[in-house]
Amino acid sequence: MAPTAHHSEDWNARSFAHGMAQARTTVEDTAHFIVSAKKLPDWKSHRPGVELIFYFALIDYETKVLVHRLLESQDDRYVWEKYLALHLHEVLELAPKAISTAIREMTQPGSASKADPELYKLAARQFRDDLRPIRQDSDFMKGLGLIRNTVAAHHVDSRSASMEPSITWMLTATTQRNRGGTPMSSQILEYSVKAAIAVQIFAQSVISEK
Repeated sequence: MAPTAHHSEDWNARSFAHGMAQARTTVEDTAHFIVSAKKLPDWKSHRPGVELIFYFALIDYETKVLVHRLLESQDDRYVWEKYLALHLHEVLELAPKAISTAIREMTQPGSASKADPELYKLAARQFRDDLRPIRQDSDFMKGLGLIRNTVAAHHVDSRSASMEPSITWMLTATTQRNRGGTPMSSQILEYSVKAAIAVQIFAQSVISEK
């Protein structure tokens, strides 16, 4: 999905852009499928599993777009890295909940869903295992929350109404650029890639059995 080594020479923009286009096509096709599927009488039963696949396809697409912009527009690291951080925060918070909700709804009595709940549960356990190294990195998670609450999701610190966090974020990005640093060394980038791979593995696990 993205470079695994932290060296700029490993970045293949053309190849990555191709993968990004494929991800866009996948999520667009899934959205069109949902529009048609909504007309079916048993759509309500199928909705949880299908919408979960759409959500994970959307995560994959959005991650690739943000990573691409971060690496292709490194002078604007201030912008792209904070929104990649916001995206990662939401994935870590919402994706596990979305899986649990889908499993709960597809196991309701009378459901016409053809999805195998046990398969989803198995994939969900793997997904949690794949995310565990990120979530157990307490320093990173604390920092990610601060970025989300004081820089990315709000234009000012939601508690102090101060621009200080954004000023610090800007100066940090500027210093890194002036020193010749690249986003390849960013832990936000590294963990975003790991989370996206976990999403892909989950989706492939449940789709392959359909």
